[in-house]
Amino acid sequence: MLTAQQIDEIRDRYPVAEVAAKWVRLRRHGKGYVGPCPICSSDRGKKSATKFQVFSDNRWACAVCADGGDVIRLVQLVEGKTFPEAIDWLGGAPVVDAATRAAADDAREQKRAARERQAAEYRESERRRLWNYLCKAAPIGGTPAERYLVKRLGRLPRAGLGRLRCWLDAPYYADGGEGHTILHRGPAMLAPIIGPSGRFTGLHFTFIDLATPKGKVLIPDPEEPGEFLNAKKFRGSVAGGHIELVSIKEPRRLVIGEGIEKTLAVLINLEARAIDIADTAFWTSLDLGNMGGRAVDSVPHPSDKDARGRTRRVPSPEPDLSAPAIVIPDSVVELVLLGDSTSDRFLTETTLERAAARYARRGRKVRFVWSPAGKDFDDVLQVENARD
Repeated sequence: MLTAQQIDEIRDRYPVAEVAAKWVRLRRHGKGYVGPCPICSSDRGKKSATKFQVFSDNRWACAVCADGGDVIRLVQLVEGKTFPEAIDWLGGAPVVDAATRAAADDAREQKRAARERQAAEYRESERRRLWNYLCKAAPIGGTPAERYLVKRLGRLPRAGLGRLRCWLDAPYYADGGEGHTILHRGPAMLAPIIGPSGRFTGLHFTFIDLATPKGKVLIPDPEEPGEFLNAKKFRGSVAGGHIELVSIKEPRRLVIGEGIEKTLAVLINLEARAIDIADTAFWTSLDLGNMGGRAVDSVPHPSDKDARGRTRRVPSPEPDLSAPAIVIPDSVVELVLLGDSTSDRFLTETTLERAAARYARRGRKVRFVWSPAGKDFDDVLQVENARD
């Protein structure tokens, strides 16, 4: 059995970016790398893919998998191996004498403690900075953010959008935060992210250009000619967070979708059908992975193959209950999870099943509602509005 020190040596010996490059193409992004996720991504050929990120401390994260960690966990999930098998796949533990190991352990512990302090300090300073942004932004009534939602949805919900804000001169940074090149300035819709503790932890930005077909700004990617950067960005802490579009103190029903527009489309549809939603809260999970939370392991995809013809793996339906996740109010007796039929069906199904297992309680019903085949919820609403 390997010691903790030997496992740490393996983590240090194999850079995540080099190992991930065996499966996908990554590109430099600040001090780390971004690209398609080698676990869940079906867009390996897209240069603009940024779901997967490798950080400067040799760890990784994927927004869709809602997972991350070290190089050993990456091999476990991509190759479908156990922990010992993943270590063997990497080449096993190096042979190091006791004196060298002790010195390495001491240096590693000092670096770890320093990283944790720096990360905690940065998270808090970023949280305060983002809170100031939210406070200086205006309610969306009469702003480009309101016109953006009307452009996307055809109308606004009667329930109101009190938590959404508009910042008319928001900066779009090359790597997401202060200290980097500003690639664009302009109006952005801001939505506060609420973490598992119930505390404000970050902001969701949607950068707006009402002249484009979907109302989102097109910012050329300076590193990939012909590609555009994502007009939507998260800043702050996202894991286990959500955005409250319609807040109720003790909701009986809770509807969760992966995006603001998708969830609002369902709200508007229910209002138009005169369905009683007085006891219903509407949240977004920020992305699909955050809805289901972290999985215990990965499972083979039934049809998708990677570039080398091997079966792609995706996060399993079994939740890792030790990882942070969205906190569902105890008052909720019906939880409705929205499934997007335009996304990878199998990946979405496993994510919803994982969410259902995670949030199941005695006396609570969890059900899935899917958009029509090949259509998004807001696509359907656009068609209905065209017929009105």
